[in-house]
Amino acid sequence: MVQQLYNWFKNSVGRNRRKAEGKPRSSRKTPEKDMPIQVARTPAHDPWMDTSPTISIERDFTLSDNTLTSSPTMTNTYSHHDSPAAVTPSPTVTARLPIHVQYPIASTLANALQRSPSSPPCLPQAPALLPPALPVIVTIASLTEAFLSNIDVALLASQMQVLALAEPPPLTLQPVIFALFQATSSEWDRSNTPPNTLLTRFLGAVRYFTSAVCHAGATGPLAGALALQMQIRKSARWTSTAARSHTEANPASSMSLELHRITADRARRKDHMQWARIHSSAIETGVFALGCDMSSPPNIHDYTKSRVFSDLFVQDAIWEEDEVEWVAGSFVLRSLIRTAMRGDAVIRRHYEELLVHYENRWKVMKDETRQAFVTEALLSAKAHLASLAAP
Repeated sequence: MVQQLYNWFKNSVGRNRRKAEGKPRSSRKTPEKDMPIQVARTPAHDPWMDTSPTISIERDFTLSDNTLTSSPTMTNTYSHHDSPAAVTPSPTVTARLPIHVQYPIASTLANALQRSPSSPPCLPQAPALLPPALPVIVTIASLTEAFLSNIDVALLASQMQVLALAEPPPLTLQPVIFALFQATSSEWDRSNTPPNTLLTRFLGAVRYFTSAVCHAGATGPLAGALALQMQIRKSARWTSTAARSHTEANPASSMSLELHRITADRARRKDHMQWARIHSSAIETGVFALGCDMSSPPNIHDYTKSRVFSDLFVQDAIWEEDEVEWVAGSFVLRSLIRTAMRGDAVIRRHYEELLVHYENRWKVMKDETRQAFVTEALLSAKAHLASLAAP
């Protein structure tokens, strides 16, 4: 009986509520998890049957895209019963308390993605690797500027090695020697300065050479000295550009070729005299002595050996026909006398005879510029020869 009364009461309350809200009765049964939570006190268990309330709490959940709304509805019903057999429902008071709680999705995700205290700290990122340094590019022109500048000798040696290692063997130092020649030529054209300073820088730089630098079988510092000696010997001989033996069909073309040959010979004569200046400075700076046995202290044998080629060159140049040979010989003779050993009468007479031959050539020279070069060289040589008599 109690169960029937309870069902009747429940249906009546629900029907009245739906009528008040204007909602039709749904034909689908509410799932068990969505059924309203009901708490009812029955007369069988509660002695306060006449005043016991029936509390019904219903939760309607509506989930939208951005909010989650919970609207609990509380219904308080006070029923007065005269007897357990007859139950008359009393007026119903319904209090609807909507509670809206919004949970923005963006903030929810942000909170979820926040690092928890227990999460491990982020590892420090490795510093970005810098791009590898570009390789140093050394050319003959840049090395020429390096010779003329005041850069450190070690840095100059590094550039020389880079240029040498880029050249195929066996003559790897040829570009370096060519750059040195261009530097001495530029220095002479600018200030008429002998190449002694440049050769001193060259010798200081080759001492930094490693065994990776190889020239004509020599490695390390000896390779640099040998490369310069070989080029000096190669440039010691003057040969004029051969004229064409047959006559061209076109006279204008023949004249043009002859002018071209004369211009080329003039430039080659200038280079020949410059190599003679380098030869002269090489004697004074010890380039030829550097090729001797460096494991033992200098001795008379090494001294004589380092001067053999230069002495033969001076003796042969005086008998050549071209004036440029006489100029080159006078330059080298002056350096031989400057560096000769004092007190040796035989050497002194030998150089006196050579000076007489060069004076005779000086008298018959036609080019005034070359004659002026020989004049300066012979006067300086005579002044140094006079000091050789003293022990």
